[in-house]
Amino acid sequence: MAVSQNKAQEKYGQFVAAIDFVTDMLEPLEKLIERMKENRAPAGTWRIASPEDLKKMLTKSRADLSALKDQAVKYETELTTREWKA
Repeated sequence: MAVSQNKAQEKYGQFVAAIDFVTDMLEPLEKLIERMKENRAPAGTWRIASPEDLKKMLTKSRADLSALKDQAVKYETELTTREWKA
């Protein structure tokens, strides 16, 4: 049982660390978006999202990651004491 619990704690730690890593990687992305300028592309050419749209997506991504981490913390005891299944 202790081996299973240790493995669950390790998996939980990896999960939270991954959330933190992705959250940290959004900062350079935000700096890149801030440097972008809107460039109207002619019809029929490749286009990317506007800086404003990218900022909205970034804000939503941060909120979603924060909510996921909050849920992980809320259920930490359960997640660290039970076997993880894929």
